[in-house]
Amino acid sequence: MMLLSSNRHFVLPEEWRLSPSRGNARSLSIPAASCPRFMFPTRSRSKSRGRGRSLSFNGVDPQFLLRNSWNSRNCSKLLLLEDRKNVWQRRDGMMVVCGAGDGVRTNGVGRSAEAETMELLEWPRVCQSVADFCATALGKKELLEVLLEMRKTREESEALMQQTSAGVEIVSLLGGAFEFGALKTDVVKLCVERVCKGAVVSGPEVVSVVTLLQTGHSVHRSVNATVQEHPDRQLLMQPLLEMVSPMVTHPELVKVVWTVVDEDGSVKDSASPELRRARIQERTLEQRLLELLNKVGRDSFPDSQGQEAVNVDGRFCLAVPADSCNQVSGLLLRSSSGITAYVEPAVAVPLNNKLAEARADVLAAEYTVLLKLTDQLRPFLDDIQSALNIIVGIDVVMARVRYSTWMGSMKPTFIDDDGNHPVALQLLRARHPLLVQQHRQLLKEAKTKLKSKTRVAELEENAPVPIDVRVSQGTKVVAITGPNMGGKTATIKTVGLAALMAKSGLYILAAEPVLLPWFDAILADIGDEQSLSQSLSTFSGHLQRIKRIKMESTGHSLVLLDEVGAGTDPTEGAALGMALLESFAQNGAGGSFLTMATTHHGELKTLKYSDSRFENASVEFDEEKLRPTYRLLWGIPGRSNALNIAERLGLPTKILATARSLYGVASAEISEVIMELEEARRDHDHGLMKAESLLSEAKAYYAELAAASLRLKEHGRLLALEKSDRAAAAAAAARSHLNVLARNVQGRGSTRLSWKSSAYKASGITTGSQASKSWEELSFVSTSNRDGEKVTSGGAGGDVPTIGETVFIPKLGRAAKVIQVRQDRKEITVQSGSLQVKLNLREIEWPPLSKL
Repeated sequence: MMLLSSNRHFVLPEEWRLSPSRGNARSLSIPAASCPRFMFPTRSRSKSRGRGRSLSFNGVDPQFLLRNSWNSRNCSKLLLLEDRKNVWQRRDGMMVVCGAGDGVRTNGVGRSAEAETMELLEWPRVCQSVADFCATALGKKELLEVLLEMRKTREESEALMQQTSAGVEIVSLLGGAFEFGALKTDVVKLCVERVCKGAVVSGPEVVSVVTLLQTGHSVHRSVNATVQEHPDRQLLMQPLLEMVSPMVTHPELVKVVWTVVDEDGSVKDSASPELRRARIQERTLEQRLLELLNKVGRDSFPDSQGQEAVNVDGRFCLAVPADSCNQVSGLLLRSSSGITAYVEPAVAVPLNNKLAEARADVLAAEYTVLLKLTDQLRPFLDDIQSALNIIVGIDVVMARVRYSTWMGSMKPTFIDDDGNHPVALQLLRARHPLLVQQHRQLLKEAKTKLKSKTRVAELEENAPVPIDVRVSQGTKVVAITGPNMGGKTATIKTVGLAALMAKSGLYILAAEPVLLPWFDAILADIGDEQSLSQSLSTFSGHLQRIKRIKMESTGHSLVLLDEVGAGTDPTEGAALGMALLESFAQNGAGGSFLTMATTHHGELKTLKYSDSRFENASVEFDEEKLRPTYRLLWGIPGRSNALNIAERLGLPTKILATARSLYGVASAEISEVIMELEEARRDHDHGLMKAESLLSEAKAYYAELAAASLRLKEHGRLLALEKSDRAAAAAAAARSHLNVLARNVQGRGSTRLSWKSSAYKASGITTGSQASKSWEELSFVSTSNRDGEKVTSGGAGGDVPTIGETVFIPKLGRAAKVIQVRQDRKEITVQSGSLQVKLNLREIEWPPLSKL
């Protein structure tokens, strides 16, 4: 028998029989001995019968449970994949399944390398973490489907990334994401399906529908308003605007529904006269029944406070002690644990019957109302379904936004492989998202516990270490070497997850700028593929997986190989590893755009020096603390630390000397050279960090100087204003006293002297130089006023200054400019510098210049 799925086929043993069953279901019978090798469908699983196990599932919409390993109960490590398009049919005498999806497999045979890679990189865990940020049930389901489907084009990936960027922009401008927590999208979907089939909606269903329409209206309005308020960012928010534009929310339908149904889904009494009458009748009968039961209880049990009236299966009765139920004449409805008996008194039977009829009338009236509401809802089903799809799509985008914001991720940029860019891939300070998530969870738990300061400090000290990955243009293979537990595997997993996240429209946990090409496939061989059932050793398991990778990889793929060439003789393994890496360095089918491989074979380090397409990297090891630093060093091959570690641990000198002699002088010299390179790299990194620190300090000093310059300019402006105010005050004082002298001391020869003295005193001028200077300023102002200013005429006591003129305030000893005049109240408002004062006309001195 053969199972076909999409462009793949899977050969199954002949003893596995697929037979028809009841309805649309089919049954696959498998011998008990073969059960651990097969992934069971999820529809139903019956107990073992005889020698086989019978499994039934829907033949139109099958779901398969892919199993990686089995325990004694055959139920460990499950990954659910849904295939909605598979259809069972008979072809050439064999039962086959045709359609999309990965279908089923037997212990990896026939399974795609890309699907295996998703599990090896723990991509489903990342997808679940993102889906947890969805607010709706349908949004979570759709997001998982989108993230788990890796067969995307570059255009699809870029469209997803643009939607995420638009969501980030909207959230930043609105101050938060859209609230979809009150939506019941699964109920709305069920409601639409039921109405399409001719069913009548229920109250809760129609409430879910109008809540969806109201939320859609709010989202539509918010997005459009935000775009109009920020036209300069419209292009960035365009993807979300295009998503919400087709949505029609029908406010008139919402109003109709709310006039009939309450928020809890119950039909209102005012929905129809028949319903109002039926409910009044129901409430009246309930009240009469309660009164009757209370009276029967008091009469039957005069010595007690009366027995409780309860509702049992829609009939009101009395709850009485079980040993006293004979004191009430009636029907025994139920007995609870021999302690309490529920008795319906005989006198209550007619009223209970009438109450049942009244309730039936209520249900009939409610059904009539809901039937009418269903007819009103039916013309809008297409718009409701469209609004549901749009809201679910926005929820998916918002989930990606929330996850990216929560992780502190940055937007990646897809770069072309045309050679114009100096780097082929750049991830600075990149971290593994699952490690960061796990660290945050542990830190949160530690902080919530008492007396856990030591644990918190330990976790903060051992936070995931970021790595820098910068692959130059033209590099095809990167060989990563170094000690075990140094972070080599974590490095290639981080790169693989970053590529998967970028393809799926997620931001990447790295520092800007995040640059990487668009990979058509991410393929990995990580971990142990040992299988006793297929007689596969670790080495054979790796080769089987690499074979599948070679079949699926192209010149635009990312290939990740862990411990390439391991599991066999070191010499042969190294030769095979070199041949494999050289084959992946080729373009086209079977090659790759970039291959990253971890290895312990020293021969693979030498490829860089004979082929420019190869690059070396290594994980750093701290020999002082005898532990890895988890930092990635580029351009430097890893070296063996076994002898140095043994020496620091105190192994006898004689043994170490023998080991070094066996190790060889040339190998020791290579290790010394590598050590010098590592020291030079550390010195370079230290110098780079120091340069960055000095640059930061220089930027800080420049900012301080710029701020000081602004303060100096502001101080000079204030001094100029103060000088202007003083000159204006002196001029105003001079004009005021000149007017007084001209009016009251006409003809005296000492007028000029008196006026000058008074003006000096009023303006606070004491020294001779100040007096001379002020007199010159006064002469200039007076001359200007006589020659060019507009003169306001009027007699004493009747003149009012106009807005813009300058008056003198004796009690303040300064001049001020008029900014408001209230003639009816004989008040003016003046301003001097930043000071505004409201004054009566008697409190100022303002001379008409015509009197001078």
